Amino acid sequence: MLPGEPEIHDIVGIGFGPSNLAVAIALEECDQPLDAVFLDRKPGFAWHPGLMFPGAEMQVSFTKDLITMRNPRSRYTFLNYLSEQGPGRLGKFINLRTFYPTRVEFNDYYAWAAAQFDKQVRWNTEVLDVTPVPAECGGTELLRLVSRDRSTGETSAILTRNLLIAPGGTPHVPDGAELGERVFHASETRERLARTFDDRSAPHHFNIVGSGQTSADVFMHVRRTYPNARITTNIRGFAMRPEDDTHFVNELFLPEFPDWFHRQDSEFRQKIIDDYGLAAHTGVSYDVIPQIYREYYEDQSAGIDSLALHRFTELVGARSDDGGAVATYFHLDSGETSQVESDAVVLATGYRYPMPIPALAAVDEHLRMETPQRYAIRRDYAIESAEDFMPRIYLQGYAEATHGFSEVLLSLMPLRAAEIVQSITENASVESR
Repeated sequence: MLPGEPEIHDIVGIGFGPSNLAVAIALEECDQPLDAVFLDRKPGFAWHPGLMFPGAEMQVSFTKDLITMRNPRSRYTFLNYLSEQGPGRLGKFINLRTFYPTRVEFNDYYAWAAAQFDKQVRWNTEVLDVTPVPAECGGTELLRLVSRDRSTGETSAILTRNLLIAPGGTPHVPDGAELGERVFHASETRERLARTFDDRSAPHHFNIVGSGQTSADVFMHVRRTYPNARITTNIRGFAMRPEDDTHFVNELFLPEFPDWFHRQDSEFRQKIIDDYGLAAHTGVSYDVIPQIYREYYEDQSAGIDSLALHRFTELVGARSDDGGAVATYFHLDSGETSQVESDAVVLATGYRYPMPIPALAAVDEHLRMETPQRYAIRRDYAIESAEDFMPRIYLQGYAEATHGFSEVLLSLMPLRAAEIVQSITENASVESR
């Protein structure tokens, strides 16, 4: 490589959350001389910082960490993290007699693991553009990434043979909702509450939209933090429903499931996703629902009436207004509309993984789409591409329709990472022959 030319890497990853962190671990443990660098727009490691509420628990076992499902002897396991936190920490966790650590503790575990790869991560770096680099003999051999340092504004370029895209889900904002000072997605809850509602004893009114786990966690956090606040929760159905983590349903997350799922036709795969959505998306932890119900019961029996649950309501509009917020709802049962005035509207409305990915616009002509809204994704998580397009582009989080529920959850993350690394190493071996 001549001076001034962009550096070439075997792997460049966009995003350094848990998914690409699992890949970094898999690369270290595969004993292959592959060079990898990761670009992340955040200033440092952070996993859903706006939802780090004290006491909120994980919905998956600690054994579904970054590596245990694939290599329980790894030094990157959650149990080894505990053992390195000082005398007694591991023993005290065992004494809790739980498989479910708090999110705060699991985030600290992730940050501990991420810190061991700091030399490979470029924080505060935003990818602006991805373009193909033609090979001398024809076709496309490399990808060129242009990025910007968000702290200095400087741009730079690097080249890669393989691209890993794992930026995490995009917060979903319902149509008609205008984000503003008093209308925000739940992923910003902690910082927004701390900034705008510092008086915890004031009679604030919070309006929560959504019926899943995030909505439940926001409700419990607000209830504990603002004892004099009013809370209105709006859900599209009749009730919050429990997450289905029963034993047979949980076999959706066994290591062999993605193989079986990927072999099925698209119509049958969609039926599975529709039938078992409570296993992954809209369900609330079974232990949390009774806590919320008790809050409603005790509030009503004491005659306080500070809690309201509005059923069969669909948000059709929300805006910040004169130091408060106004939300408009369509009532699915009556066909009427109504408005709720509050101090803030919290949109616990989930995340999406939109495709095509904007950063790949200059590459899209080389990639195959299964539908207008979805790439054709191979079993190894690479996007299917033209024969003369040699770089591999791997997606993490985007393949639920083809690989199953575990794609957007933590359950099989270390196995997915290992499969991606294996695919890269096998492809590199073929090209070197």
